[in-house]
Amino acid sequence: MSNSIKSQLKTLKLEANSYKKLGDFAKAEKNILKGLELRPDDNSFNHELAKIYFKNKRYNKCLQLLLTLSKRIKHRQILFKDIAMCYYKMNKLEESLEAVQVSLSDNPDNISSLYVEGLIYKELGDFEKSISSFTKLLSLDSNNRDALYQLGKLHHQKGKYREALESFDKVLEFRPRDNEVLKAKGISHDELDEYKEASEALKKSIDVDDEIIFNDRGVALSRLGYNHKAIDSYRRALASNPKYSICWFNLGKALFRVGDLKDALTAFQTSTELNPNNRSAWNNRGVTLRQLNRLEESLDCYERALALKKEYAWAWHNKGYALELLDRPREALESYETTLNYKPSSNEHGGTEWEKLKKDTEDAIERLNKVIGE
Repeated sequence: MSNSIKSQLKTLKLEANSYKKLGDFAKAEKNILKGLELRPDDNSFNHELAKIYFKNKRYNKCLQLLLTLSKRIKHRQILFKDIAMCYYKMNKLEESLEAVQVSLSDNPDNISSLYVEGLIYKELGDFEKSISSFTKLLSLDSNNRDALYQLGKLHHQKGKYREALESFDKVLEFRPRDNEVLKAKGISHDELDEYKEASEALKKSIDVDDEIIFNDRGVALSRLGYNHKAIDSYRRALASNPKYSICWFNLGKALFRVGDLKDALTAFQTSTELNPNNRSAWNNRGVTLRQLNRLEESLDCYERALALKKEYAWAWHNKGYALELLDRPREALESYETTLNYKPSSNEHGGTEWEKLKKDTEDAIERLNKVIGE
């Protein structure tokens, strides 16, 4: 398969995922079908199409496609978990349980499958087995939000309100603004006649304007090129939670894309102040400073990013470019050469982005070697 087709497939899948996040399943499906025109037997795209059918509540079509895939895919864990969820949504609980147990037979510690198994047993009314599934899951991932929430709900249904509150409180330790959990906590306090605590929890849940939804919506809009709409969505999220560091980072990227460098810099500065360990925010802050011709300051930002991850190729390249602009060619050459030592993994700027950076870096090295040699 040519690099051109690979690039098209990657773009189509990314756009499809963005449309899914926006709830536009028709456009998501259209993108995936375009991909299948290029590669009709691509298992990944067929699986994505099944996921779109699932999101769009077309469970029969989803199930039919998943069962077809199950005959030609060897790795069954994820596939049979998805088959189980499809049967679950169709209220075919016995078939759902059978499918999830196929998944767990391949890997008894598969977290997603254990979660689905817990849901099925809960729906079947077998609370003890449901609790057992969620408890095993939590022994593997103690901060799994969904398992803790479901475990809390099960304890509540059994009248064990203190145990329910323990589960809800554990979620709130790392997600203090979780709307759903705050509501459940309030209801459990109410059952214990703890009206003050119930009122406080429910008030917090009302105050949450679901900043996560607006941030995620902004990410999806930005990926589709609707940066001004994305900016509006990020600002709504930040109006609800001004300390949402990743949202400040995302806002900065969108503002940079529309050319609002001053506000982009403010957003990146806020993001790094709230979370000094976000190397991408430091790198983007540096790029913005470079665009504003504040080169020495940009170098400081790249150094902060590299202190967090020495193998961060983009920061090495950007550091080299800033040094080149400062007429420090030998230092710039060293940074560019270091860039090529750190090819990123496929889940961190892989594929065509790396190839472009690599070519730009190689061109810069050639350019500087000529300058130094003269």
